[in-house]
Amino acid sequence: MVELDVRFTSDGTPVVLYDPTLDRTTAGSGNVSAMRYNEIKGLPLLHPDTQTPFGATLPTLEVIFLAAGDGMMFNVACKTGIEAIPEVAIVVRLAGVAPIVTVNTNASDPTEFRKVFEIIAGSPYPIDFIPVVLDSRDGLAALKRAVELFDLSCVECLVERPAGTRGLPAIARLGVTSDGGPLFSIAARSLAETYNFRLFINTLYVDSNIPGAQWNGGRICQLARIAPDSVYSFWIAHGATVIQTDEPEFTLSWLNHAGFRL
Repeated sequence: MVELDVRFTSDGTPVVLYDPTLDRTTAGSGNVSAMRYNEIKGLPLLHPDTQTPFGATLPTLEVIFLAAGDGMMFNVACKTGIEAIPEVAIVVRLAGVAPIVTVNTNASDPTEFRKVFEIIAGSPYPIDFIPVVLDSRDGLAALKRAVELFDLSCVECLVERPAGTRGLPAIARLGVTSDGGPLFSIAARSLAETYNFRLFINTLYVDSNIPGAQWNGGRICQLARIAPDSVYSFWIAHGATVIQTDEPEFTLSWLNHAGFRL
């Protein structure tokens, strides 16, 4: 599965872009939401650090869907908010890729969950939904609300990096979780078994230049390159059965070698 970050142009075209502006990763500049698609169509994509062209242009969501091969899945992050879910569902329907697409959002409180539920229920086309829950903000209570309201296959659980507090085990003082936090607790794993959904951990590299980047307990791709057992074995032991990573080849190779993926 590949995660796609989606934003809409002023005339309603969904393009695949993480940032709200074009400046960091394309040859253009300005807010995506303030521009018509024809104004940004064909913009070259650039490496965010070196500004080297990738030899590709800013893609629409439909173009990405139509390029999907056998065995590919997509997790669409609606960066412009939950109201965009029906628009994404329409693109999914027209591209004929509904069985391989999910959408996600970090709605957390009961009002937001109810609104997402109503938006999906009112959409002309059904679409699979993965909520994103943050342990320090939402906790186990939000996880329980989500699985009681939705028929979910998966929940993405974000784990805050613990602060280095005196008296904690040495590994926690270094900012690495020693227990996975509430979303990977015995209670969370019990919920997953009862409601038949998967716990999803994100081990992506952390970019310190992106405000609010999640540390996911400090057990992330940087550490996995040095000590994969301390990342992948840890999360699997604490109930994770979906792992998002910036190192897919390395991760799959390790999982196969360790006997976790056949």
